[in-house]
Amino acid sequence: MNELLTPDFWYYTANKMFRIAAIAIGALVVLRFSGPVIDRFLAVQAGQKKFYFEEKRARTLNGLLKSVIRYTIYFITTVMILQEFKVDTTSIIAGAGVIGLAIGVGAQSLVKDVITGFFIILEDQYAVGDYIVLGDMAGHVEDIGFRVTSLRDANGVLHIIPNGSITKVSNYTRGNMLAVINIPVSYEAEVGKVLQLLEEVCDETADMPEVVERPKVLGIVDFRSTEIVARIIAKTVPLEQGKVETTIRLKVKERFEAAQIQPPAPALVKAGR
Repeated sequence: MNELLTPDFWYYTANKMFRIAAIAIGALVVLRFSGPVIDRFLAVQAGQKKFYFEEKRARTLNGLLKSVIRYTIYFITTVMILQEFKVDTTSIIAGAGVIGLAIGVGAQSLVKDVITGFFIILEDQYAVGDYIVLGDMAGHVEDIGFRVTSLRDANGVLHIIPNGSITKVSNYTRGNMLAVINIPVSYEAEVGKVLQLLEEVCDETADMPEVVERPKVLGIVDFRSTEIVARIIAKTVPLEQGKVETTIRLKVKERFEAAQIQPPAPALVKAGR
């Protein structure tokens, strides 16, 4: 009991508490400033407009880097505090390694998810904000983790997909898209006049912000029983091909009506006996 009242005991206790407090405060400071540092570093990459994909990749990596740093700091801080209490952390670290190995053997699907997620991020197969198709699901990527990918479809449903189950990715956001517009034309219509009107439509839609290059008239691409088919193609920015196709069809309809070009007659369906 008298040992608790000696100056050496209080000096030792105060020194120990000070060291533990310093470790905790240091960890909090690192946690406090690591987030803004990551945001600032990635914001420099995202702010450069010429790197179109770097901006989305920066958003993807932001959360992952913060999580990795946070849990690394937690682990190091815990080990340092235990060392202050004279706990043998070597055995703890070794035990954690053995447990991790056992978990890896017993949870191969989890390991597969993590490894696949690592390569998805490393190879930049897709990023947050991209519109992709994974198997029978399509939508915008909301989040990418080492284990799962979060995909929100057109109906607003959020799909959580294990990365290990992803075998094929179709990315609709990388590079220009191609709008393809087929225009049915009656056999009675004057083909030269039709192609001239289509060229005028291409000129009119060339200045659309969604169009990368002036649309082109390919000409007649098919002969059917009741109609011939003309085709226009246009390179568009990602995910805007639908808007361009709709606009071109509307303008073609208006010009055909103004030129009194009749639509093809509907095909007759023979009634079964």
